[in-house]
Amino acid sequence: MNSKLIYISAFFIFFIPSIFFGQKKSALLKKQEKNLIEKINHTKDLIKQTRATKKLTLSEINIVDKQINYRQKLIDNYNFQLRKMDEKINKVNRQINSLSNTNKILKEEYEKMLLYAFKNRDPNYKFLYIVSSSTFSEAFHRMKYIQHYKDYRLKQIDRIKKTQINLKLKKEEFGKEIINKKNLLKIKKDEKVNYLVDKNAQLVSLNKIKNNEENLAKELEKSNLKRREIAKAVKKAIEDEIRALEKLKKSKFDATPEGIALSKNFNKNKGRLIWPVEKGEITSKYGKHQHHLVTTATVDNNGIDITTSKNANVRAVFGGEVTSVLIIPGAGKVVMVSHGEYRTVYANLKEVYVKKGDRIKVRTKVGRLLAKESGISEAHFEIWRILAEGLNTVNPAIWLLK
Repeated sequence: MNSKLIYISAFFIFFIPSIFFGQKKSALLKKQEKNLIEKINHTKDLIKQTRATKKLTLSEINIVDKQINYRQKLIDNYNFQLRKMDEKINKVNRQINSLSNTNKILKEEYEKMLLYAFKNRDPNYKFLYIVSSSTFSEAFHRMKYIQHYKDYRLKQIDRIKKTQINLKLKKEEFGKEIINKKNLLKIKKDEKVNYLVDKNAQLVSLNKIKNNEENLAKELEKSNLKRREIAKAVKKAIEDEIRALEKLKKSKFDATPEGIALSKNFNKNKGRLIWPVEKGEITSKYGKHQHHLVTTATVDNNGIDITTSKNANVRAVFGGEVTSVLIIPGAGKVVMVSHGEYRTVYANLKEVYVKKGDRIKVRTKVGRLLAKESGISEAHFEIWRILAEGLNTVNPAIWLLK
C-alpha cells in the first residue's frame, strides 16, 4: 500500500501543467497570424488598385512579391501551430492515461478499505482494540490510528471525485484540440492554394518584365533621378540652416543642450519609430543596388519607398520642428522635420498640412501623397544625420517598428 500511496502523492504534486508558457506561445503565434492576414489583405487591396490600370507596373510586381512572402510566413505559422497542437494532444493524451491509472489505483485502495471496514464492522471492535493495549501510550496511538484511518477514507473519496472530474475535463480538452487541428488543417490547405495562385501570377508578370525590361529600366532611372533631386534639395536646406545659425553666432543645434537631448531621445527609439504611413509595404530598399527583377537597372536610394493606398496621409514618425517645406518637380512637396542632429524627410506629397517653424508631435499628419499612374501612392522617406564631418543618410528601415 505504501508504494502506491507514494505514487499517488507524487502524481498530485507534479501533475501541474505548465499552462502559462504554452498559452503565451500560442498567443504570440495567434498575434503573428493576425498580423500576417492583415498584411495579406492590404497587399490584395494594393494589387487590386494597380491592376485597375490594366498596365504592368513594378509597383504591382513588388506588392505581389510581398504578398507571396507573407503567405509563405503564414503557412509556416500554421505549420508551427499544428506542431504545437500535436504536442498538446499528445500531452493531454498522456495526462488522460495517467489520470485513468490514478483513478484505478484510488478505487482499488478504497475497495480494500471498504472490505477491511466490512470485516471489522462490529461496533465493539474499536473499543476492544483500544482497551486491549498493554500501555496507555499504545492505547493512545491505536485511538489516533483509528481516527487517521477514518480521515484517510474520507480523503480517498475526495481524491477519487477530483480525479474523475479532471479526467472528464481532459477528455473534453482532447476533443476540442482534435477539432481545432482539423479546422487549422483546412485553413492551411486553402492558404496553400492561394500561395500557388500568387506564384503563377508572379511567373506571368516575370515573363512580361523580360519582354518590357528596357522600358522598366528607364522607369527606374527616372525614379533614381527624382531621388537625387530630393537629396540635393534636402542637403542644401540643411546647409542653409547651419549657415543661418552660424551668422547668428549661435552654437550648432546638435551642440545645444536641447539639441543633444533631442538627438539622444530620437536615437533611443531606433527600431521603434512608427511608420510614416498607417499601412504600407517597402517596395524599394535603402542604398545602391541592382534591381531584384530588372537586372539591367541599378537602384540608388537615400531612403526607402513605401507603397500605400492612393492619396494616403503621411505622418511624423517622431516629434520635432518643421525646418523646411520644399517643392521639387516630379517629387511634389517635401517636408523636413528636425530631431536634434537627425532629420526625417517626407517626399512625394501632393498637399502639405504643416509649415516651417511648426512644432509637431509624433503621428501629426504632415501631408497627403500624390497618386501614381499605377493607381496607388508611394511615400518616399529618408533619415539624415548631421555630424561634424558632414551629412549622412541612414537606413530608415532599421529605425522603423518591425
